[in-house]
Order: sequence, then C-alpha cells, then structure tokens
Amino acid sequence: MIHDLFFRAIGAFGGTLGCTFLINAPKNTALPASFTAMLGYSIYFIMDAMGYGLISSYFFATVVVSIICEILARIMHMPATIFLLSALLPLVPGYNFYCAMLALVENNGPLAAVETFNSLQTVAAIAMGAAVTSVFFRAISKKRPPVPTSTPKDQ
Repeated sequence: MIHDLFFRAIGAFGGTLGCTFLINAPKNTALPASFTAMLGYSIYFIMDAMGYGLISSYFFATVVVSIICEILARIMHMPATIFLLSALLPLVPGYNFYCAMLALVENNGPLAAVETFNSLQTVAAIAMGAAVTSVFFRAISKKRPPVPTSTPKDQ
C-alpha cells in the first residue's frame, strides 16, 4: 500500500504541476498547489483504503485541500481559486466518467447508470467540501467596521 501511495502521490504532484502551467497560473503558485494536491490525494487514498467510504474520503480530502488553498491565498495575497482549481484536479473522477461513457457505447445501460451515479456523487462531495470551506472562511473573515481614531466632540 505504501508503494502504491507513493507513486500515486507523485503522479498527483506531477499532474497538478503540469496543470498549473496549462492554465497559465502564476509561477509562484505552481509548487504550493502541487504539494497541496499531493497531500489531498494522499488523504483520499488513505481514507479509502482504511474503509471510510468513497464519498466521505473525497469530501474530507477536498475540505483539507480547500483549507490549505484558503490559507495559501491569504499568505500570498491571491484568490483561492488559483490554488483550488489545480489542487483539486487529482480528485476529479475522470475514470468513473470514462467507464460510464464506455458502458453507454457498449449498450450496457445499467452499468452506465451506476457509473454515472457514482461519478455524480463524487462530484457532489467535492463541490460540497469546497463550498463548506469557502463559506466558513468567508464567515470568519467578514470585514469589521473600522475603529474610530478620534472621539466625537461633546456638544
């Protein structure tokens, strides 16, 4: 399992690094986003291997990735979307969508329905994880009214 995790994590890192260049992200965001993606995919893989379930593994991995991306955005003074777009790439269920399309081409409707439903559940878990984290960070970083520097004069 460790051997498999290592190569998958390196693959997630390399794929994300390539994606940052394809989407023309700022150069200084490539490595942080790639390390975040590697960590997120590792969390997903470990949770899934431990039997936590596919959907919860995707959800919690997305929450961790989103939290790190929000923190990186505040540190580097950039939108979190720049990090999040590429860091969530390894979690996208492309293979499941491929299996659904293959089942449709092979005229296997029941298998296509199952694969499509699994893919949509996974996408919903990723979307919910990112949304929950974004709403949480927006709620805690609401701008407070400025503190007055001078006191009003007595009338």
